[in-house]
Amino acid sequence: MNVAIFASAFHPSLGGVEELVRQLVHAYARRNVRAIVLTNRWPRSLPELENYEGIAVYRPAMRSPDGSIKARLGHLLTHLQTQARIRNILRENQIDLLHVQCVSINAHYALKAGRDLKLPVVVTSQGERTMDANRLFEHSTFAANLMHRCLNTAAHITTCSADVLRDLEQFHGKPMADRATVIYNGVNPTDFASDISYPHQKPYIFAIGRFVPQKGFDVLLRAFAAANPAGHDLLLAGDGPEKNNLEALSRELNLGDRVKFVGRADRAMAVSLFYGASFFAMPSRMEPQGIVNLEAMIAGKAIVASRTGGVPEIVLDGQTGLLVAPNDVADLSDAIKKLASDPALCDQLGNAGRLRAAQFDWDSIAGQYLRLYEKVL
Repeated sequence: MNVAIFASAFHPSLGGVEELVRQLVHAYARRNVRAIVLTNRWPRSLPELENYEGIAVYRPAMRSPDGSIKARLGHLLTHLQTQARIRNILRENQIDLLHVQCVSINAHYALKAGRDLKLPVVVTSQGERTMDANRLFEHSTFAANLMHRCLNTAAHITTCSADVLRDLEQFHGKPMADRATVIYNGVNPTDFASDISYPHQKPYIFAIGRFVPQKGFDVLLRAFAAANPAGHDLLLAGDGPEKNNLEALSRELNLGDRVKFVGRADRAMAVSLFYGASFFAMPSRMEPQGIVNLEAMIAGKAIVASRTGGVPEIVLDGQTGLLVAPNDVADLSDAIKKLASDPALCDQLGNAGRLRAAQFDWDSIAGQYLRLYEKVL
């Protein structure tokens, strides 16, 4: 079987979709299934074809027919050439099935290629309707119609949580019954084989993600200031449009050098940050599932996370972590104080989390997708 994954984003970008696609392709290879990745060439300086970790990454310029006059003109002038290029890539690689991971302009071109070459298309939603920082699916008629096209024409739909599936059915106006399946995102235990801790002079609470409003890092800063956990710093890894605002808020709260913005973390650095932490915090206002929770769990760390979206399907309240109301500074502050003052509770939750996370290894997740592919084919 040869599969083409149309990803909304991929290397060198860092994020949940990029990580899950990377892990899936490697897990498929271990099962002798070949997968290539097609993603939009943005910025345009990126190469059109690259070998990344043994993965063939194709970056045709997938321009959108939506947006400014300049953008629409660019699409008008290039879309036929781009579609032809994509068809050639799929033929050259003898692709049997197309898989859209996270609906964006990648889905528009995947649906066209599937129609032209009579190939089945599987569509996976990663909660993009609620997690897009620009709320694209609310403001763009094209984006909303594209999601409806995906839901109407895909051979099968998968979602990263039951919560995302409920949202899609509400958006679509009807249940999708046996046309939809929940397949959670996973974690790779071998990535965490090295338990080298990040070197930091004090115990710390760790959080990682894109600095956008949905991730709630402003809530975490306020909760950390209110909790004032003795002897603990707060380390934030990531980048994004809210970075300057978060740094300003840290100064406003007089947190001084107790908050460290460590920047974007590659895989090795992220693993070391997880291992070095006293516990992990995920303060999202909305989160479709949260791969980072599984990564914290496989590292044996207790979690304090927002009770939102698909998070309660992964983090079991009182068993593998503490769940708090989203956007609630006081609730999050109380949980931080509780975990920071009780190392034994952290160990108990962390040990249970490690066992639970092992159920979500990428080889198991890949097997679920491959069985679905076989059924579709």
